[in-house]
Amino acid sequence: MIPSASYQNYRGPPLVKAILGTDDITEQMKEIYSESYNWQGNLWTFREIFGETCLNKHFRFDFESVGGHDHWFQGFITDFNQYFNPPLATPMNQL
Repeated sequence: MIPSASYQNYRGPPLVKAILGTDDITEQMKEIYSESYNWQGNLWTFREIFGETCLNKHFRFDFESVGGHDHWFQGFITDFNQYFNPPLATPMNQL
């Protein structure tokens, strides 16, 4: 992991669901996403986020803003040493 000014200054919407392959990993991802909703202010590799068995798996993250607006992103892991760089979704109530 490396510190990221972009994430340190970010507060995203609450995470409601995270899937890796066919596994629900929501609770583990809530710990990394943190109570500040900012990935603990860091960029993480796929290996650091998902573990050693994440290669060639699909992932999806779903978020919901306080006002009920849905945000999501998804991807496929082909290199677990690559940095996981989730988009910075700004909740509608923060615009």
